[in-house]
Amino acid sequence: MPPSSSSETARPVLSSLSPALTSSVRCRGPESEWVSRQVRAMAAAWARGEQITVEELLKQYPELSTEKAVRLVYEEVCLRREAGEQVVTAEVMTRFPQWKDELELLLSCDRLLWPLSRATDFPEVGEQLGPFRLLSELGQGASGKTYLAVEPALADRLVVLKIIPDDQEEHLSLARFQHTHIIPLFSEQTFPDRGLRALCMPYLGGTSLARLLEALAEVPLEQRRGRHLLEALGRVQAGHLPLPASDEGPYRRYLDQASYIQAICWIVACLADALHEAHAHGLVHMDVKPSNVLIAADGLPLLLDFHLARKPIKSGERVADRLGGTPGWMAPEQAAALKAVSLGQPVPEPVNRRADLYPLGLLLCEALCGPGAGIEGASGKPWQHRNSQVSPGLADIVQKCLAVKPAERYLDAATLADDLRRHINDLPLRGVANRSFMERWRKWRRRRPSALARGTAWSFTVLALVVAAAFGYAFYLQHVREAETDLEDGQKLRVEHRFPEAVRILTRGSERASAILAPQHLKEMLDQQLRLAKLGRLATDLHHLADLFRFSYGITPPGGEEARNLVGKVPAIWAKRNLLLKPEGVALDAELEQGIRIDLLELAIVWADLRVRLASKSAVNEALREACRLLDQAKATCGASPALNRERRAYAKALGEIGSFHEPDIPPRTAWEHYDLGRSYLRSGLTSEAAEEFQRTLELRPQDFWPNFYQGLCAYELGHFEDAIAAFRTCIALAPTTAECYYNRARAADALKLTRQAFSDYSRALELDPSLAVAALNRGMLSYKAGRTDDAIADFHRALLARPDSETVGRTHYSLALAHLAKGDRTSALASAQEAVARGYRKAGDLSESLRRGQ
Repeated sequence: MPPSSSSETARPVLSSLSPALTSSVRCRGPESEWVSRQVRAMAAAWARGEQITVEELLKQYPELSTEKAVRLVYEEVCLRREAGEQVVTAEVMTRFPQWKDELELLLSCDRLLWPLSRATDFPEVGEQLGPFRLLSELGQGASGKTYLAVEPALADRLVVLKIIPDDQEEHLSLARFQHTHIIPLFSEQTFPDRGLRALCMPYLGGTSLARLLEALAEVPLEQRRGRHLLEALGRVQAGHLPLPASDEGPYRRYLDQASYIQAICWIVACLADALHEAHAHGLVHMDVKPSNVLIAADGLPLLLDFHLARKPIKSGERVADRLGGTPGWMAPEQAAALKAVSLGQPVPEPVNRRADLYPLGLLLCEALCGPGAGIEGASGKPWQHRNSQVSPGLADIVQKCLAVKPAERYLDAATLADDLRRHINDLPLRGVANRSFMERWRKWRRRRPSALARGTAWSFTVLALVVAAAFGYAFYLQHVREAETDLEDGQKLRVEHRFPEAVRILTRGSERASAILAPQHLKEMLDQQLRLAKLGRLATDLHHLADLFRFSYGITPPGGEEARNLVGKVPAIWAKRNLLLKPEGVALDAELEQGIRIDLLELAIVWADLRVRLASKSAVNEALREACRLLDQAKATCGASPALNRERRAYAKALGEIGSFHEPDIPPRTAWEHYDLGRSYLRSGLTSEAAEEFQRTLELRPQDFWPNFYQGLCAYELGHFEDAIAAFRTCIALAPTTAECYYNRARAADALKLTRQAFSDYSRALELDPSLAVAALNRGMLSYKAGRTDDAIADFHRALLARPDSETVGRTHYSLALAHLAKGDRTSALASAQEAVARGYRKAGDLSESLRRGQ
């Protein structure tokens, strides 16, 4: 079996990193032996309590090469961590500026791949941890420990506690999942005094699929039945505290009567259902393997351990947050991404939902044909010969999961689950060719066991003729089925709003249909779905641009450079407004049409506002007239709204043409109209009025993201910081991978002097969006106020590397000047202050002058 990530995690060593990354810290031959001796001597000294530093070694060996020195620095970092010290990268680089580049790259990779940075004070069995009493330890993994516990306050309810360090991330969005095959998350509790977080889940008994397969090792593969899984489950649970499981439960009844092949296919189909649910919430599991599959006491399969789950990774993306996986259980693109991160390089190809299908194929191999079958399947070698019960169709399903190219795997987990259930029920497969005539014949006979007995002698003649005709017609039918599958998959993708993929699949289906003279109705349906998918893709582009405007223009308008960039993005999509709302040959559904109108109005109103704000004094009147024309176009295209009328009246008044605008006020009626009017009030500086409109929106639709987000911005602006934190907490629950939510919650926490929470939220925002310069700037200010000037300077430089707008650049240089001054570096402080002045940051003027006079 491939190794499991549940094995004990050793401290990082240089050899675990990639060759290119550690080329500067590896030595060979006698040099390597010398460094190894020094490393052993350092470790022995630290074990005796003598904390030898690299500086002491440099005094003895001043001519050390970069390779030797950096390896010794890294060894000291590891020793300090093992001693329980907090290691700050900026401090290490400050101590050794001559090797800054090598150390920054090495320690950044070390922190990403091995994030545990301090010894963890895990509780002992028998302890009381908050409301829980720990009964026994169930297991230990790379990210923490798992315990069986009781809650005395809830009638001694049995629960499972996963306890991890409080600086580790586990997707709390799992709490929102309502799926039969995903272990539910009851609650999360933090214990700051011990640096721990506890995730509370139900105790369902049972054991992992990995242990079940080990327990079945003595039963020959071809003799196994589903009931053997239940017998193994009983043996493994013996001596533990299983929940009562009725032999009459539906899952146990199914496993008891199923063949082994059917049982494994059913288990994997259930896991595929669970993955499809996670994928629909924007998460890729990243660690599917038998040890992360629970077979509960009642026979129910559940997917566990989402601690590595993350949003999909785009091609060319530089991953800043945690990335992991288990060697031997990763898709090729996931392994390539991990290697790229270790090299400090962008990810070479996307890692998305299809990466989770690959380990499901490995799991099928191992479960159906025993240990080692997964390795053979992944390498393209025949594996199904180990078990004669694995049919060609099932083998094809597995091989489709194990395709090296993600595009050649199943479209998604749901289509894989469908094919597995079709195989269980002896139905023709949809995702792969039904290439074996004998298998199709056997399935037909099992579906219709009495049909053959009712036949007569002439039936055989007819059958022979049908078979001959079928072979002659097979090519045509197979390609028709492929086109039909493309239609079905494309339509499904379109309904799920995955429009680029839908366009690709439907285009392929349309080409296939044209090449084989498919039935006319099939061609027409493919063409119609393709037009809808292209429309959806364009509508998605519009929505992304509208959301960019919503994030960028909150309480205050964006700065000049940012505003001009935003304005420049609008004309191309605005020119297609009629194509969006009146597409040829396509009937828009009401929800899509309403969404397009809302986004177009958002663009038009904010576009008009920014054009007026960006206009020079001599061009203001022309900008006002253009704004009026633009809003008139928006009204003609999308209809009137309270916010549009209010903005249009304001522009007419500014032009002295108020008499020319005769539209009456429209009272807001829908949730969106209240929200849109609130946005209009915000742009006018009427924060209290805006907050009232957002509150009315939430009374109608409390589940919507944007009114919660803007309610939080209003609360912050009005000084109601606790309300702001509550609003952004809701936003995080609704959109857990949105950096702006963490950033704004951090600002509110900072205003309340909740420094630890603010620092944590700024850090999370930067993990999600490394280019969020204001988050780096604000986190740097927290470090500066706490006296951690090196960390502050590192964050200020990070903010500048993100290429923010000119105003933020000025503020950042001013903050750098303060940090350099706090360190006593007046020369650097003066240079930063002068740069801030050059960027137009007025507060820096006095500081610059003071520093210049003091020279």
